[in-house]
Amino acid sequence: MAWSSARFDSWGTFGKSTGALLLCAAALAGCNKSENTSSGSSAAKSASESASAPASAPASAPASAPAAAAASGAKPKIGFSIATLNNAFFVGLKAGVERGAKDQNFDLVQTNANGDAQQQVNDALNLLSQGVTALVLNPIDSKAIIPAVEKANQMNIPVFTLDRGSDGGKVTSFVASDNVALGQTAAKWIAEQLKKRYGSEKGNVVDLIGLVGTTAATDREKGFSDEIAKYPDIKVVARQEGAFDQEKSLNAMTNILQKYPQIDAVFGANDDNTVGAEKAIDNAGRYKPLDDKAHIMVIGADGTAQALSAIRAGKQDATISQNPIKMAAKSLQFIADFNAKKDVPANYAWPTMLIDKSNIGSDAVKQYGLWSEEVKQ
Repeated sequence: MAWSSARFDSWGTFGKSTGALLLCAAALAGCNKSENTSSGSSAAKSASESASAPASAPASAPASAPAAAAASGAKPKIGFSIATLNNAFFVGLKAGVERGAKDQNFDLVQTNANGDAQQQVNDALNLLSQGVTALVLNPIDSKAIIPAVEKANQMNIPVFTLDRGSDGGKVTSFVASDNVALGQTAAKWIAEQLKKRYGSEKGNVVDLIGLVGTTAATDREKGFSDEIAKYPDIKVVARQEGAFDQEKSLNAMTNILQKYPQIDAVFGANDDNTVGAEKAIDNAGRYKPLDDKAHIMVIGADGTAQALSAIRAGKQDATISQNPIKMAAKSLQFIADFNAKKDVPANYAWPTMLIDKSNIGSDAVKQYGLWSEEVKQ
């Protein structure tokens, strides 16, 4: 399943909140040894593109698991493999899957790969062996997950990917944000802020990339890089992997700050990247208030609780929020629609919202949902 920005033209969208900036976005943007858990509708501990068409299932393939379950009157059993619970966003995804499973009256069996791509493949294969009627995957690595997707295809078990995609096999429906558009929005926001500061779009920018190997990181970087390149006087002085990780981002930004005495803005591919960058800025004694011309502007993505607190405190300028709870519940709704033989979209883009100090308390933001205030990590 190869990613390309062109596929977003046909993505379905959720809608817009009045007075707010909403964008269709594709994604996220998460890590210890494997923890496998099983439950009914309850959970164990913990928050992109059209799939490329694979070879058809062999003529001798058995009836699909959903059809067999429907014929027997059994409650559908859904398998869910999450990449990690080491990041609040994925805790939100987990909460949304559980909510969706409860709403749709599904049995839910869950595994947590703890950031280990091979463990996730093993977990997914184990779920398939337990008689699940659908498989929901939140891949750690879009290539490494392919064998699990292909095995499900061979068994005629539909695969639904959530937040991150697969580069191979047939995926019935992929629900995420349009991460290319998210990256573009961050670049446009930075350009606008630099124009306000200097009278034209110019300045030095740092790009902290997400976890390499994930579709969310790849697409956000593509959107940001392509858009920021439209402003010839904006110089990206450093581009380093923050890996969706606060500690790695702190270390990367610490090194960057030592090398570059003049930095105007930072794009963090997710809010863990930005929080790490903000800590580095503080540690270096280079924090200045929002209205100071020496202030290093910081914009991230996801809308985590730490980011919202940093925005309120004037440490972070903005975040492009997703809503993993609602996004994940939508994926479970699509499983119910598929079981009912209704059409489901191959790609569905959940909208994002840019949140800054000016609108963080607005009705529009409340309507969109501050998902991070609903989850406990």
